[in-house]
Order: sequence, then C-alpha cells, then structure tokens
Amino acid sequence: MNFLAHLHVAAPAPGLMLGGVLADLLKPADLAALPADVQRGVRLHRRVDAFTDGHPVVQRSIRRVSAKLGWFSGIVVDVYYDHVLARGWPDFDPEPLRAFADRCYALFRDAAPGLPDEGQRFAHHFAADDRLVRYGTVAGLGETLARVSARIAARMPTRAIRLEDAMPDLLAADAGLDADFREFYPQLRAFAAGAR
Repeated sequence: MNFLAHLHVAAPAPGLMLGGVLADLLKPADLAALPADVQRGVRLHRRVDAFTDGHPVVQRSIRRVSAKLGWFSGIVVDVYYDHVLARGWPDFDPEPLRAFADRCYALFRDAAPGLPDEGQRFAHHFAADDRLVRYGTVAGLGETLARVSARIAARMPTRAIRLEDAMPDLLAADAGLDADFREFYPQLRAFAAGAR
C-alpha cells in the first residue's frame, strides 16, 4: 500500500499514522530513535505490507500490469490502489478526503521539527503538494509514479525506470484494478485493526 492507505488503516492514532508513512522514508537508525508509538506505527506498516504483498487479490492485480513492469509491478499497484482509494473515498470513509488529508498534513507539520532531515523535507512537500487529495486524479497518479521513479533512480541507479510510462496500461486495466482493490481493502482494514 502507499501513503493514503497506510494513513487510513492507522487512523486515528497519530503515532501509528506517522510510523505508517515514515517506515519507508527513514533509515533504520532514525526509526529506532522515534517515540514508541511511532515505532508501533512502523511495525504496523510492515505487517500491512507483508499482508498486502502475499494476498491473492493483490497478486491478481500485479499480473494485470506485470507484462511491461516486471519486478516494479507491485510498486505500481500499491500506488494505483491509493488512486482508487482517493477517488472512491466516500465508499470507504464518511469523513471527506479533504478533511482527512488536512488532518494528516497538520500531523506531519506538527511532527516535522522532531524528525530527521529527510522526514522534515517529506512533511513539507507532502502537504505543499497536497499528495493525498491529488492521488484521486489521473494527473496526481502520474506525478506520484514520477516521484517514485526518481526515488528508485536515486537509491538504485542501475534499476532506474520511468513508472509513469505505465499510465496507459494502468488506465486500460482500471476496471479490473478497481474491482480488485474493492475486494481486497476491507480485508486489509480488518487485518490492520487486529494488528494494531
């Protein structure tokens, strides 16, 4: 799952929500220095990822887009699932997405001064770019895939890829990916509630 889903399954606990996002951004030493409730959020994030990665419905989604993406298919599906969640938000939560996103941005702004540099930069750009709401648009989806591509290129230059080039294939597979997400997400929420 990507940021929106991680935040949603960890809400309303601020520490779990922070850990749910910081888990993929910070180095292990930085994570170990975070408060206990945020570390619990990191552990929840990892359990959610393990549940997601091994789930047969998610594997079906990966097969829908894997022909051209190979190993990166799982990453693209994670991002696309956030797109489906954002655009269909009223089906999953009575709180408007705008209000949920603003609460998340405030949480990260408030936490930023106590975070390592990478976390502070993320907190600033996360809110400034309105990423959670932008996930619900096709343009926001493309922007997110481009950002993920840049992170991959910086961390693994030999594996650099332009994930945003997968947009035509993703949009062509939208009906199946949407149905997969709607089948999978209630199971993920139930799992996360038990794992908290």
